[in-house]
Amino acid sequence: MSIRVVAENHIRADAVDEYLAVTKELVEKTNTLDKGCISYQLARDSSDPLHFAVIEEWEDQASLDAHMKAEHFTRLIPELGKFGSGKPGGIAIFERVY
Repeated sequence: MSIRVVAENHIRADAVDEYLAVTKELVEKTNTLDKGCISYQLARDSSDPLHFAVIEEWEDQASLDAHMKAEHFTRLIPELGKFGSGKPGGIAIFERVY
């Protein structure tokens, strides 16, 4: 059963370009290197250009757990925290129903 993750971030207007550079590396390395990754994408809210979400799909929990220990994840995720606007983001994990 696949697992889906939605990780939301609200970014400062002056930090968007830097945020996009870091997330581009994260998305590319995750899609290339992380076994069990079905899809890992960055999306932007169509009504709020400072609201982003990483939308992920994993084969199983073990694949997601391995991703969170990967070098690119442990190096880049702390960088993303530097770009936040102060609005709360969030992470939600879903299991496929149908």
